[in-house]
Amino acid sequence: MSKHTTDVLVIGAGPTGVGAAVRLEEAGIDYTVVDSSDRLGGMAASHTDGQGFTWDLGGHVIHSHFKEFDSAVARSGAPMRDVLRNGAVWMRGDDPYSIISTPVQAQLDCWPDDLHPDQPAAHLGEYYRNTFGQKLTTNFFNGYNEKMWTLPLDQIDHSWTSLRSGGNGRNVPQLGLAKDFIPSHETFPYPIGGSGALWSSIVDQLADRDAVTLNCAVEAIEPEKHLAHLSTGDTVDYRHCISSAPVTWLIDSLGWDVADSRLRASTQLAIGFGFSGEPPEALQGKSWIYCPDMSVPWFRATMLSNYDPRNAGEGRWNILLEVTGSNRGDKPGSGTGNIDVERAVEECLTSLTCIGVDRDSAESVWTRRIERGYPIPTLGRDQILKAADAALKSRDIFSRGRFGGWRYESCNQDYSYMQGRQAVDAIFSGSDEEVYWHPERF
Repeated sequence: MSKHTTDVLVIGAGPTGVGAAVRLEEAGIDYTVVDSSDRLGGMAASHTDGQGFTWDLGGHVIHSHFKEFDSAVARSGAPMRDVLRNGAVWMRGDDPYSIISTPVQAQLDCWPDDLHPDQPAAHLGEYYRNTFGQKLTTNFFNGYNEKMWTLPLDQIDHSWTSLRSGGNGRNVPQLGLAKDFIPSHETFPYPIGGSGALWSSIVDQLADRDAVTLNCAVEAIEPEKHLAHLSTGDTVDYRHCISSAPVTWLIDSLGWDVADSRLRASTQLAIGFGFSGEPPEALQGKSWIYCPDMSVPWFRATMLSNYDPRNAGEGRWNILLEVTGSNRGDKPGSGTGNIDVERAVEECLTSLTCIGVDRDSAESVWTRRIERGYPIPTLGRDQILKAADAALKSRDIFSRGRFGGWRYESCNQDYSYMQGRQAVDAIFSGSDEEVYWHPERF
């Protein structure tokens, strides 16, 4: 057992931790990065199963709003593919012909006459009702969002929609009519080898690659002493800490009550099916499919072999389904969080057969339980986060990233990367962290 001293301890080697490490090297500041996983990338990591299929942990799309992120990707040398953005919605699980193109709001056959977009909304359910009308809210937004967030929409804030769904952001599709709808031919970059390959390539460009240690967890932290205890038995004495570990864990280290219901996360089960042959017509060319039907366990399916054929290999294809658990019963998609894996796999496979998938062609079934899938934007979330942020920063800890920051609207890969960079600049120059608190400005 030994004691190590560093200027900045970075907890987590996902996009936020990697962004911090890159910025620290640029500034010539001593740092140490530790991560409990056996691979880089955090929730953006990739996994290859025993049958040779590659799986991401979600339907990752690499957008970039920042020149610093663009520069990191370019320097990494990671080979990329341009993938056609071609989403779809499977409206009804009992109707294989109810698959329509996204955005669903562009598929209206008549303009809603019950819109109240300027009316204040108390929660996400009211926001959708005011913005899109009752029909679209009932048929799509309610089911899809309840499956994803695992809570009734009257418990969900709507401020994140400025970036994601129906807000006024420049990247959010607005209402339209089917007769005026022109499918987008937009593409997005995707790393060959899976999303995790990008983060491995960025870390490979670090001058001090040995400053990053995997399979090493921070088991406890003493904020007042600036001391971290590692799973190896070693300790780290740090001046500053940038953490992407769940902020609830750090709050607990302060002696606060982490059971506050305003910080909630979904439990998620990633289910990957690898098949021989070609996908059915309904899935050919699709990038992802949303499903609002509560009788179908998954809320999103990602055609990873359409992202990159090498994710499956020649003559094969693969699809990743995301299932969540919640507080409304024990059925996958509306369960308690204790998702029955065997049942979820069978129900997901059955749902795929409804749209033409031959279950006998399955070569691989890959599952990964994710205790924290999405940070849920519950009502009152930001009051807790702002109080926690002030308390942690007063102890030289910046908690950022997907669960370190607990702000869904701020944790795409490029935003998370910039959170790490901006945390470094805030520590050493006192600059603002607009990406974390104001992602809508980018």
